Amino acid sequence: MTSPRDESADERRFRLVELALRETEQRFSLLVEGVTDYAIYMLDPNGIVTSWNRGAQRIKGYRTEEIVGQHFSCFYTEEDRRANAPQQTLEIAARDGRFEAEALRVRKDGSRFLANVVIDVLKDEGGQLIGFAKITRDVSERVQAARELERLNRELQKRAAELEASNKELESFAYSVSHDLRAPLRHVAAYSELLQKQASSSLDDKSRRYVQTILESAKRMGNLIDDLLAFSRLGRAEAKMRAVDLQQVVKEAIAEVSRDTRDRDIAWKIGALPACHGDSSMLKLVVVNLVSNAVKFTRMRTRAEIEIGCVDKDNDELEVFVRDNGAGFDMQYANKLFGVFQRLHLAEQFEGTGIGLATVQRITHRHGGQVRAEGAVDQGATFYFSLPKAHDLAERTAGTS
Repeated sequence: MTSPRDESADERRFRLVELALRETEQRFSLLVEGVTDYAIYMLDPNGIVTSWNRGAQRIKGYRTEEIVGQHFSCFYTEEDRRANAPQQTLEIAARDGRFEAEALRVRKDGSRFLANVVIDVLKDEGGQLIGFAKITRDVSERVQAARELERLNRELQKRAAELEASNKELESFAYSVSHDLRAPLRHVAAYSELLQKQASSSLDDKSRRYVQTILESAKRMGNLIDDLLAFSRLGRAEAKMRAVDLQQVVKEAIAEVSRDTRDRDIAWKIGALPACHGDSSMLKLVVVNLVSNAVKFTRMRTRAEIEIGCVDKDNDELEVFVRDNGAGFDMQYANKLFGVFQRLHLAEQFEGTGIGLATVQRITHRHGGQVRAEGAVDQGATFYFSLPKAHDLAERTAGTS
C-alpha cells in the first residue's frame, strides 16, 4: 500500500480533486433531494426511472421504492400513451438536447394535473447518450389563477360596459326630462307674472305672497333645470385637450363672478398658477363654480377673504385650491359635498341647486384628477382639484373623454 509520503504531487492532486468531486456530488444529491416544489428525477436512455427526489414523491405520489425501475410513461395519460407521446418526448429531447412543454400528467392515485415539464439530455465525455434529467412542476394553481383572473377581467369589462350604457341612458333621461320640464315651467312663471300684474289690486296680501312664492319657486326650479341640463351635457361633450393658462382661466372666472359682487368687500389673493393641459372651457367652469361657492358662503363676512393657489404634489400631479373664510362645513359630512343635489346648508341661508360641486367633480375626473375639501364650521373651507401635469396627461386621461 502506498503511503501519503510515497505519493507523487500529481497523484496527491488527483486524489484531492476526486475527493472534492465526490463531496460536490453528495452536496448536489442532498440539494436535489431536499427540493419539494419540483419533481427532479433521472431516466436511463430507455426512459426507466433511476432516481427520485422528495418533490417527485410529493407531486406524483410515488415513493422511491415504488417508482425506481419503472418506465416514466406511467406519468402520462392513457390518451398520450396510446399516441406514443412518451417515446416521442425522449426522441425530441435526444435530437434537440432539450424538451419543454406544459401538459396533463397523472399521479399515482389517477388524478390529473397540469405540469410544466423540462427534459435535458445527459451524455458522457464521448458524447454518448447515458440518460435524461427530468424536472416537473405542478402549475395547476397558477393556470387556475390565471383563468380566474381572466374570468374576472371579462366580468369587469362586462359590468363596465353595462355601467357605461346605464350612465348614457341616465344622462339621456335627465336631459329629456329637464328639457321637457322647461315648457310647462315657463307657462307657470309667465301666468303667475300676468296674475301678479293684472290682478294685483284685487288680491289680498296673503294671495300676493302666494303668487310671489310661486314665481320664486319657478325661478329656482328653472335654475335647477338649467344646471341639470349643463351637468348632463358634460357626459356628452367631447373634451378638447390643449395647453391651458390656468392664471388666465382664474382671471376670467373672477371677472365673471365679480359682476355681482361690486358692493362686497372681497380681498382676493391669487398665487402663481402653472399652465396645464386640459379643456379650457371645462376648467373655467370648475373655477367659476368654486369661486362662486366661495363668494356665496362668505356673504356673512364684513370682509371676505378668498385665496386661489396651487400645490405641486409630486412629479405627476398638481393641485389647485380655492380657500375662503366663510361659513365652512362639518368635516363628518364632507363625503356628501360632491353628490348631485347634496347640500349642507339650508336654501334659506344660501341659495343653490346642489349641482355645482358635482359638476366640479365630474370635470376633474374627466381630466384624470380628484377633488377633495377641508373645512370647519364658521371657519371657512378649502376646495382642491388635482390635474395631471402635461407629460402625464395622455396616459391618465385615456378613455375618460
